[in-house]
Amino acid sequence: MKKVLCSLTILVLMINVQQVFAQTETFAKRTVASGFNSAWEVVYGPNDSLWVTENKAYIISRVNITNGNKTQLVDLRATDASINFTSGSGTQPQGGLMGLAIHPNLYSSDASVRAAKPWVYAAYVYNRGSCPGTNTSCIFTTKIVRFDYVGNSLINPVIILNNIPGSSDHNSGRLVISPVIEPGADAAHTQYRLYYTVGDMGAGQFLNTTRTENAQNVNVMEGKVLRINTEPDGDGGADNWVPNDNPFYNSSSITAQDYVYSLGHRNAQGLVWGTVNSTNILYSNEQMDRTDDEINIIQSGKNYGWDKVSGYCDGNVNGYKIGQNSNANEQTFCNATPTHQEPIFTLFTEPASGMAALMSQSNNALWPTIACSSLEFYNYNVIPDWPASLLLTPLKKNFIYRLKLNAAGNAVIGDTISYFRGDGNRIRRVTASPNGLAFYVARDIGASANGGSIMEYTYTGPTLSINNDAVNPRVVKNLMKIYPNPASSILNVESKKEMRKPLKAQLYDITGRLVMEKTAYQNNFKIDISSLQKGVYTFKLYNTYDIEMQIEKIIIL
Repeated sequence: MKKVLCSLTILVLMINVQQVFAQTETFAKRTVASGFNSAWEVVYGPNDSLWVTENKAYIISRVNITNGNKTQLVDLRATDASINFTSGSGTQPQGGLMGLAIHPNLYSSDASVRAAKPWVYAAYVYNRGSCPGTNTSCIFTTKIVRFDYVGNSLINPVIILNNIPGSSDHNSGRLVISPVIEPGADAAHTQYRLYYTVGDMGAGQFLNTTRTENAQNVNVMEGKVLRINTEPDGDGGADNWVPNDNPFYNSSSITAQDYVYSLGHRNAQGLVWGTVNSTNILYSNEQMDRTDDEINIIQSGKNYGWDKVSGYCDGNVNGYKIGQNSNANEQTFCNATPTHQEPIFTLFTEPASGMAALMSQSNNALWPTIACSSLEFYNYNVIPDWPASLLLTPLKKNFIYRLKLNAAGNAVIGDTISYFRGDGNRIRRVTASPNGLAFYVARDIGASANGGSIMEYTYTGPTLSINNDAVNPRVVKNLMKIYPNPASSILNVESKKEMRKPLKAQLYDITGRLVMEKTAYQNNFKIDISSLQKGVYTFKLYNTYDIEMQIEKIIIL
């Protein structure tokens, strides 16, 4: 069981406007684009672009990373008549336009593959229902929609699910696709899946003090991670979008529980897949109340405790009100719930001895919780000591945390380390580029600095050497298929996604000497290696911006 007490042990120094220091790592920084209202999701998309959702403006855009030019793909307020409120019409939902996910086919270099499934998925609040009582939250509804990406537009919306509860608080809203095609009973049921976080609607706090807490109710979507098909599986009706192996699936009648993958969540705004030792792991971070912000590994059918537990089953909140639970007893719940899953890490946990003072503090800016807003997984073998790490954004701080994982990826080792410090709070999202060198950071429009902008932080320090490890060189990203390997005369290079060209391929011998270079203007090309001696070589591929897109070991026989 790992905790971090309320102190930062690592300070980040910033000595000029061009370089930011975190420990010994150096980063150059620049603003990629600004004027977002506000950038909520930032996905690294095809053709080395950023795909951005603006939660208040309800706009999805594609951003050119090099020059910051924006291409508007859809304005949902203009195209979706079911959105029944505007930004100036009173009480608003938290989030608005939130999660975005791009189907893996759209990253293919094969036009026919892209055309077969040109799908982009978005989650957004679209309906404001009743606003009961005085000084209470309105009741909202959220939906997940699939679009076709054609040209420079998102068109042909297909509603996947349109009865997800919404609120002025704790909608969560992060949407991701499984990294691999998941198995099913037949071809139609074997497909990529969507995973979507739904918060507890803020039940028990602020304008939602009277709202029912449903995180433990499996037949209500509130406080859950949902698992959904990316395409109809042929079962008919609503069942088309429900994976038949979901933990609470009942084919006789599709209800909320059929979509549920895990339960007992408060507000999981971070959700990301990571691969450690060939094992795919779904990580989340979760905003808790006054203490115990959580890092979790999400597993099928598991119960993550809210509002019976905050953080670990350590009893620090026993006797206090959490959510709508007026008298928590963590150990009693954990002992009676075989499916309960503890977090792998909590941030800034308040010990039981400090809870009385903390519970009496009404100013949430003074609570030790940091309001986790997104999570990124880093496992590129580029920056020394970074693989494998989680990058966590806080809304309440003006920096990003890095959490180092153990060799199995199931625990955090060491302490939190802060990066990109001093450029403004309200950090909504961090996204790593496929080369492992650049990081894109989005801030809400109301940030203390750089509001409504996306900034790029590019690592400028020493990278993990390929020359010192020619037998096992680092792999930047599995973006290319390079075969045969071992090879004797011809090396085939095939791209799994569209690359910015021209491409530059290089081969280095075991001493680190450049022995061959080829420029290509197509994603798929051949390299004649018949003139090279037998041995171990390192293959490197750069796009037109000299960004490393692939590094791997090649054996020539």
